[in-house]
Amino acid sequence: MEEKINILDLNLDCVTVKNAMIQAIQFLDSDSIDTIEIISMNTLMEQREDEGWKKLAGELTMLLPGEAEILRAADISDRTKLKEAEEGTFLKMFIKYLEKKRKNVYILAESEEEFLKTRNLLRNRNRGIRFSGYSVLDPQEAREENVINEINGTETDCILSVLHTPYQEEFISRNKALLNVRVWLGCGAVFAQQYENKGPAGRLKHFLQKKLFWYRVEHQNKEEQGR
Repeated sequence: MEEKINILDLNLDCVTVKNAMIQAIQFLDSDSIDTIEIISMNTLMEQREDEGWKKLAGELTMLLPGEAEILRAADISDRTKLKEAEEGTFLKMFIKYLEKKRKNVYILAESEEEFLKTRNLLRNRNRGIRFSGYSVLDPQEAREENVINEINGTETDCILSVLHTPYQEEFISRNKALLNVRVWLGCGAVFAQQYENKGPAGRLKHFLQKKLFWYRVEHQNKEEQGR
């Protein structure tokens, strides 16, 4: 992964879906676990002053922009990359690959409701996807060891995490070495928005998020120029 962008003091990989898929498929064939996360504008804004979280995010094998606005803020004008980010192409293509190759997927969510929503959205688009199990993991409950044992008791290829930030990154940083899987795919911030059709309320919310995101980016750029 050579091409990087820096937004709000965080380095992200800036590659085409084709190149990201090549890398992800190699991860599935390796003997050790690799970590992928797809990040949103909202996450970047919420965690922009958390240096501890930025360190954890920087430890991930591949950190991808989940929205085209992140690329635009880095002055990326490549139409292919912008379109792929806008349409959530990597997430959809990687999950399609997992389905096609009959890989086993384990879902991690913070509530039963989030798990059911995630599973149903996946099945609507990828009817042949294979689930090896799921766990509901509340950050307030000390269940991580039990969940790790449950995952390692299955033949899981990929953990699909829809945990919230920053717990998602904290969990995988603490437990990466203990998990017997090939790929961790963290997409808690973007999964639903990339798999669901946005209604009028969703489009308005996204428009307001873009406005705020640009304000944050421009404010930081001015601060850096003034140093």
